[in-house]
Amino acid sequence: MRLDLRIGDDVRFAGRPHLDLDLHDATPSGSLVLRIGARSRIGRDLVLDVRPGGENVAELGEGCLLGDHVRLQLRGGAIRLGDNVNVRDFCELKSGGELTVGAHAVCARNVTVHCVERVTLGAYVAIAERVTITDSDHGADGSDSWVLAQPLRVDPVAVGDNVLVATNAVLLRGVRLGANAVVAAGAVVTAGEVPAGWLVAGVPAKAVKALGAVQATTP
Repeated sequence: MRLDLRIGDDVRFAGRPHLDLDLHDATPSGSLVLRIGARSRIGRDLVLDVRPGGENVAELGEGCLLGDHVRLQLRGGAIRLGDNVNVRDFCELKSGGELTVGAHAVCARNVTVHCVERVTLGAYVAIAERVTITDSDHGADGSDSWVLAQPLRVDPVAVGDNVLVATNAVLLRGVRLGANAVVAAGAVVTAGEVPAGWLVAGVPAKAVKALGAVQATTP
């Protein structure tokens, strides 16, 4: 596997990163492109979990912070973090497609993002502790067929700028959150549009209240 590494000025590592090669159903070919922008900070025990055989890309913009025990899983996809993104301890970002996080976004502790095709988190997004975001699931149909052998259903997830996703929320495939929306703690958001500037809550989540400028213009 070919490694293409570029590290900017004044990047600091709290410990040595670990490279794990997942050779399950893969050959030791392909590439890993790793870019770390200037003034970034990398915590202890960063794991780069890479499946060879594809074009794997991990890009960190300038001033990024990865906390301790972060895992970046690449399955022939890309993880692209904008400038000043903060990914805190024990987060797991997995991509076989395009996982993009906008500038100044924050993923708090124990956030999991699973991208098969496309997950986009906008600038200034705040993802609270233990949130799960996924663009796919297996079509469990209640039969004796093993759940993980059933067809994978995929629909991209898009989170607009300045969205807050509160603790323990889940965003499922096909979710599209408008800018400045708020997802309540523990909500499960299913496929569909969430209007910009609205609070969504519940299981399954529904838009329950207009916020801020939207509230001021709502009859």
